[in-house]
Amino acid sequence: MMSKIVCYGEVLIDFLNIQDNLFEANPGGAPANVAAAVAKFGGKSCLISQVGNDMFGQMIIDSLSTCGVDISNIKMTDEYFTTLAFVKLDSRGERSFSFSRKHGADVYLRVEDIDMNIVKSADIFHFGSLSMTYEQNKSTTFELLKIARQSGSTISYDPNYRSSLWESKKNALATMIEPVERGFVDILKMSGEEVLLYDNDANSFYNKIKEKVKIFFVTYGARGSQVFFKGNSYFVDTIDVNVVDTTGCGDCFVGMVLYEISKLLPIENISEDDIIRIIRKANIAGSLCATKKGAIPAIPTYSEVLKIFESLK
Repeated sequence: MMSKIVCYGEVLIDFLNIQDNLFEANPGGAPANVAAAVAKFGGKSCLISQVGNDMFGQMIIDSLSTCGVDISNIKMTDEYFTTLAFVKLDSRGERSFSFSRKHGADVYLRVEDIDMNIVKSADIFHFGSLSMTYEQNKSTTFELLKIARQSGSTISYDPNYRSSLWESKKNALATMIEPVERGFVDILKMSGEEVLLYDNDANSFYNKIKEKVKIFFVTYGARGSQVFFKGNSYFVDTIDVNVVDTTGCGDCFVGMVLYEISKLLPIENISEDDIIRIIRKANIAGSLCATKKGAIPAIPTYSEVLKIFESLK
């Protein structure tokens, strides 16, 4: 029976600046991107979130449904508008963000609006840090984490630091690390930049959290990725691509990691050879995602990833 990957958190519209004063709308939000990637690769994914009852909310639901994501737990509300993000790219395809989220629908999803049987059924429960930027969504997040942990789910966490969404950097860093410190995280993925918010390098940061997490991935963009697993560390290069837009590349990486891990659960059964194969496929998926604009539209197919993976052997 196929493992179920349940993603929880923000879903929004990314307005990508494609030329002066012209923006293109694409569905996004890290947990939504991960759910889309898992489904597109052939896995079984579900998203728990909330959108506004507006054209953007409908666009999100249509897009995720087309990818094969279970959308039955995305609530549509008349009270709030769908969250919006405006994304500007520099000459290297790197991003800067502006958010319209103070009254964004995803922030106000309440515990009583969520079908807890979906959380309990998760083989892997995945979440991000933007579901903890306000007190109301933080309390919802930890309630779900408690239920996922009690139900025996493997819990995956990808913190994203977006300075404009937090009241202060101090508050952001304390909140982002809290799920790890409280023992709610089995699989942790961070970017190299996010690690530097906490420590001088990934190795010394891992030494602080190694009793708390089972697998720790660190992504370094075009350089490749590092994984800490069973007391060892491995660095795996990625492929060279023509970078157009890096939006969603990390989420595409996570989607491949979770899809591959879901076939091998429990984590204790995963070998070090397995984890190197997984990170190599995830690197390829993330790199291919960078060759097109947008997050969800740029997710490659599993066969595209596999073709390159096989050619590297």
